[in-house]
Amino acid sequence: MTSTEVTGISPVSTSFVYEDLIIHVQKIQNQMIETIKFLDNQWINEKKVRNQLKSRSLIFVDPYENQTINTYMDHELISTVFNKYKKEYVPKYLRQWIKIGKMNQNEITPVNECELRSSVSKYTDGYQFITYGEVTVWVGDYEYLPRLKVVLRVRLSDNMEKIKVYLKEQQKVANIELKSIVINQNVKPNGKDWEDGTILKSEDTIMSGQLYKDNYIIMAKIIKDKVNYSCFFLLILHTVCFFFLED
Repeated sequence: MTSTEVTGISPVSTSFVYEDLIIHVQKIQNQMIETIKFLDNQWINEKKVRNQLKSRSLIFVDPYENQTINTYMDHELISTVFNKYKKEYVPKYLRQWIKIGKMNQNEITPVNECELRSSVSKYTDGYQFITYGEVTVWVGDYEYLPRLKVVLRVRLSDNMEKIKVYLKEQQKVANIELKSIVINQNVKPNGKDWEDGTILKSEDTIMSGQLYKDNYIIMAKIIKDKVNYSCFFLLILHTVCFFFLED
């Protein structure tokens, strides 16, 4: 009696039929062809559906002031649109710094959380968004006056002359000097930091000064008007002489 007869298990056939393999491969190929056709049909139908949906164009001004016009579906969220735009049009080294806002009377206004959760349909066709970043400026005389922290919304092309004008108007001062330094943005720079800082010229921009990088700040020193004491003395002398001559 063989072992097969004892266990009652029939022997497994090890024979191989070549024709069966061919048929099996052909079935797989046919299934793949049908799958590809199905996906192609779905893609065509999706395009038709998209053409039937409402859409509108939005304008984006990139960090280099180039305009891009893209069409978006009304149902798309603004936050999703912004993320797509930054991924496609903003260089990697700027993505963390760059924000997207709007222009309002020559001032940059950030897009708030409520607007980010809204859909494209909220905006008119051709609405323009602008990319910008923020820089920290510490303003003071670096001797006696306490330093004031100011956060400015700027663009890469903004130069130091534009920043000076803004600070002069805000602080009501005549003269300001600017320097940059790498320091924690929440730490007040002191007199030594001012001495160690890099001078920023009027024609320097946010880009050329690398002020978009982490912990790069601007130090703005208020220059006090110096009194011309010689002229002041002559004025007093003239007043006294005039007084005695009148008498």
